[in-house]
Amino acid sequence: MPRPFIIAGALLALALSLVACNSNNGLTVFNTPTAAPTVAPTPNPSITSAFVKVTASATPVPNVAVSLCTSNGCATPANVLQRQTTNASGEVEFTAMSPGTVYCFFTQATASGATTTYQSCTSNWQSTSAANPLTLGT
Repeated sequence: MPRPFIIAGALLALALSLVACNSNNGLTVFNTPTAAPTVAPTPNPSITSAFVKVTASATPVPNVAVSLCTSNGCATPANVLQRQTTNASGEVEFTAMSPGTVYCFFTQATASGATTTYQSCTSNWQSTSAANPLTLGT
């Protein structure tokens, strides 16, 4: 084959390969996805109780007072909504709570003459159960 035909054939092959590389070859081109919408969980209106367990070194502490308080904390007596004493398993159940409300759970434990305060403020109290209580302590 004469040299001009070889060069022309090579240029034609190169041009076709460039066209093939620049086409989408049947593939769909996707744009960058948009961010997913933010979803806020809706409080379950049928869950109105919370379970709390008091521990010291992972051991349940019976007969200790636990307070349920407003979101302002338990430092002021007016903020205390309920007060209960833990049972033999170191647990207490608070009832008549409003779904979606932030509550504080508070207790104090005395060991070796030192008093330790534990407080947890959360709106996630609806996820507690007798099998999975909110734990105050160590």
